[in-house]
Amino acid sequence: MEPRGRLAGKVAIVTGAARGTGAAVARRFVAEGARVVLADVLDEPAAALARSLGDAALFQHLDVAVEAEWARALEEAVRRFGRLDVLVNNAAVLHMAPIAETTPEDFLRVVRVNQLGTFLGVRAAIAPMRAAGGGSIVNVSSVDGLRGQNGVVAYASTKWAVRGITRVAALELG
Repeated sequence: MEPRGRLAGKVAIVTGAARGTGAAVARRFVAEGARVVLADVLDEPAAALARSLGDAALFQHLDVAVEAEWARALEEAVRRFGRLDVLVNNAAVLHMAPIAETTPEDFLRVVRVNQLGTFLGVRAAIAPMRAAGGGSIVNVSSVDGLRGQNGVVAYASTKWAVRGITRVAALELG
């Protein structure tokens, strides 16, 4: 039986897919007919979720801040499912502390995943999406990318940056 749903025939990569929003997105995409690569550094929970979703899902270890791992994830998606239509850049980390207690190392750890990871994902998706005739990139930001609040200087700054990356990508790639 052919898959049915709004995403029938589509292939997606969802980062941060081991739990939370990423897991919910992966489940919904499969329910809507997509084949999904669940990408995460949390190998066991992501692999277990992929197994539970059946043949329409595949787990791929992916540290979003490592360009070579993006290349491997995209190659595996195309090898297994034939194309790439959707990228959901969802992976993120949160560091909660006042500015005075946030070290440069804390700040850069959040930037590495939330901001650099989003940039690398967008960049990596361009060629396979063009080969597929187009696609959609969803970069997950936060209300913290719209307003400031106490204790989230690193997180909020990266989510503002994700909004900027998204706007530039829409102009350049749309």
